[in-house]
Amino acid sequence: MVLPKPASRLIANMVDRKPSKDFSTRYSAAKQWRDMVRPKLEEIYSFICPGRENEFDTNIFTPRDDEPETFISLPEDLSSDFASDIVSYYTPSETMWTEYMVTTPVPKEAVNQVSEIVGEREESLFDMIQSSNYNDVAPQVMFEAAHGTIAMWVDSAHLSQPVYCETVPPCELLITPGHLGILDRFREKPVMASSLKALFDGWDVTLEIPAIKKKMDKPGDTCKVCWGFWLDWADPGNPMWRCEITVDGNRITPDEPLTLGEYAGSCPLLVGRFNPQTNRPWGRGPAWKALPDMRVYNAVDEAVLDGLDQALRNTVIYADDGFLDLSEGVDAGRAYPASRGFTRDQIYEMQKGVNLDTGFFSEDRLEDRLRQRFYQDGPRQRGETPPTASQWIDERRRVQQRLGKPSAPLWREFFMPFVQRVEYLAIQLGKMDEALTHNEAVISVQPISPLQKAQNQDKVMVSRSNLGLAFEVFQERVGEFIDPVATFNNIVKTSGDEITVIRKEQQQPEGAPPDGSTPPTE
Repeated sequence: MVLPKPASRLIANMVDRKPSKDFSTRYSAAKQWRDMVRPKLEEIYSFICPGRENEFDTNIFTPRDDEPETFISLPEDLSSDFASDIVSYYTPSETMWTEYMVTTPVPKEAVNQVSEIVGEREESLFDMIQSSNYNDVAPQVMFEAAHGTIAMWVDSAHLSQPVYCETVPPCELLITPGHLGILDRFREKPVMASSLKALFDGWDVTLEIPAIKKKMDKPGDTCKVCWGFWLDWADPGNPMWRCEITVDGNRITPDEPLTLGEYAGSCPLLVGRFNPQTNRPWGRGPAWKALPDMRVYNAVDEAVLDGLDQALRNTVIYADDGFLDLSEGVDAGRAYPASRGFTRDQIYEMQKGVNLDTGFFSEDRLEDRLRQRFYQDGPRQRGETPPTASQWIDERRRVQQRLGKPSAPLWREFFMPFVQRVEYLAIQLGKMDEALTHNEAVISVQPISPLQKAQNQDKVMVSRSNLGLAFEVFQERVGEFIDPVATFNNIVKTSGDEITVIRKEQQQPEGAPPDGSTPPTE
């Protein structure tokens, strides 16, 4: 028979709830990393979103409105355009991007059936994402890619919205490199103490700690919640996400960190990096690289405005006769009487030698460099001649190629885990089967990267070029060397064309040969 613990011992155990050593060590390292990058992040925010540089010292319950004085707005516009490009490139809302690539061998006779099963899964995932708030949150999340690190909280909300997404700003995020480059991640967030019970509904936590209960019972009190997530590699072939949570420094999870589940999909905190550097947890986005140019641009613009002010408002020197005082300036439309003895020669205009052309030229050069840094240097109309259609296509393709390599880690670290997270939640909610199967065989799949799709478009372009060459070389005999039906099928499939419908073999016109070539004439 197990006797209950004395009340004093229970209270003592509730009070002594320090974080585990594993949590504390990882958290301390992550905080040191953020403290190191914080000055740069604050300066970047002062240009791309003035006012947000104060987020590290404030919270939602104590707002501050002391925006710095900046003279340029272009970085903010470029950051927004860059975020829109990332969203359109990886997760366009108007087309289905939750496509899978089958990674297990499939018998030739079962390809069509497997494709249909996988296609239904893709559509279900896309519908769940569309019914969530992801499309509303995505531009906010991708805006953070300007400095290099994005984070989003993905969890189930309620029946009408099974998937809920929330932006996690850098002031709430702490990360540090883990095994195989997978980040340990923490989220610190101020919350109302009265909402703790709802916040941790369904979690294996205790809120019976006296200090926490006191705040929960007092309306208006706030507290700081910290979630910590890291991978447990005890089984190298099947790493598991571990979680520990603290409230105002008190551990509310059990003595051992919680086990959330396997690597794919069980962690609600997703983190991705643009152009990550070796052995550094924080990404390096275009605004980081453009920071020197933004400093110079801001200083040049300030000087230009000062020079323009001097050019428009003349500075004069006048003789002080004791009667006429022009020290406060001259207002337009006013008449100023002068004493006797006044002559025109007694007022002089200073020659300031302001050269605004140099400032405007410098601004144009800096603007071009900033557009290049933010991958917004596509063709622009200068003068009366707009860019041609081919110029638009060529330039945008070149920009996408430049953008593809540094943004590739975003797909591996953020977008693919996001798809896996949505699938995980759908399985937990009973909206999807746990595994894809065909004839009791499990079908392994993984999301297809847009980079792969871009490479597929290059393959289509090469194919079209080769077909044109074949027609030039073989002319009317081209059908003897090339299978037109199979080739066209491959082009449609590789290009991702969802509009063109190819007839099935039983639907082929009467008299058409099986390979689709033109029947011979008598």
